[in-house]
Amino acid sequence: MNGPVSKEEKLAREVTARIRAWKKKIIPVLAVKFCGGCNPDFDRGALAQIIRRELASEVSWVSAQEETDLLLIVNGCSTGCADRREVQEKAAEFLIIRGNTLSAIQKG
Repeated sequence: MNGPVSKEEKLAREVTARIRAWKKKIIPVLAVKFCGGCNPDFDRGALAQIIRRELASEVSWVSAQEETDLLLIVNGCSTGCADRREVQEKAAEFLIIRGNTLSAIQKG
């Protein structure tokens, strides 16, 4: 029997499901942009690792400074300091994680 599911695991499952539903290309290019981490409600790095592990053979990962098909903007709390227009414009589309909530996938 498995133990309780962590916040990171639950959130990663939701993100992964949205990305799989969104996939248009055979191998889309994704990146992760993190907030500064001053007051996170969850382990942002653990979340990213789980998402990368789950999508390992389905997507290609690059730096957040490169062109991407989808940018995951990971804010550790509801303040959303990484959710800025100049960050969003770097990607064709983006998904915002703010605390424990997810946005729809939006055009950059």
